[in-house]
Amino acid sequence: MNKNVAGVLVVFISLFVVLSAMSQTAAVSSGHDLHGGAIVLDFSGKVKVHDVGGRSLELARNGILAQGAVIETDPNAKVLLRLEDGSEILLRESSHLVLNQEKLSTGSTLFELILGRLRAVVTKRFTGTPSFQLGTPSAIVAVRGTRFEVEVNNHNVTEVDVEQGLVQVTGRSASEPSVLLEPGFSTRVGLDRVPEAPIPTSRIRPDAREEQENKNKKKMRSSNSSAHEPSSAVPESHQGTEPPEPAEAPKPAPQ
Repeated sequence: MNKNVAGVLVVFISLFVVLSAMSQTAAVSSGHDLHGGAIVLDFSGKVKVHDVGGRSLELARNGILAQGAVIETDPNAKVLLRLEDGSEILLRESSHLVLNQEKLSTGSTLFELILGRLRAVVTKRFTGTPSFQLGTPSAIVAVRGTRFEVEVNNHNVTEVDVEQGLVQVTGRSASEPSVLLEPGFSTRVGLDRVPEAPIPTSRIRPDAREEQENKNKKKMRSSNSSAHEPSSAVPESHQGTEPPEPAEAPKPAPQ
């Protein structure tokens, strides 16, 4: 083969490979090949991500997290994700989410919130099946198109608060009974329990065990703070207040 023709052929093949790669990258970036994953729209603070095999992944805006990715946010960290149907999930601080999708008999998809809190804005679906189902250690939350929040505490108790639309909540251990939440209502589900009767979100209180833990932590911090305070470090009249501003120096008398 002529050397010039061979050179042109090599250049042509190389160009074809590059263009193909660019085309695939564009398809992934546009979100068409998510296959159960999510696009990272934005994030703040320290966020740890790893794949199914436990390998750490680098988090990048507009990057794609594949199915099976595990996301953990530190205190004061948040992640905003977009799913393949256009729905968006805001994972809040100190949370643990798994993009563990599976096709259920209803044709839905399952995500797992292991710990923490998220806010979801789900794209409305007009068919009879939910857009997706969000799983927690104690509940299944079925959604057709709505805005809602889900929180899982350290005792695996799930709380669901609905802002808009309808949300069906079922205990993880049993398919029945379930509750249907309307806007402005909430429910709570414990491990191996059925969902509590819906009540207005404004009236729902923290889980009793978590509330007691928070009280104990506050009491411990208060006692530790008192133990470390030096006695008579400042005059009693100034304790717990900012130090007074220095008085203005008198101006010198005119000569």
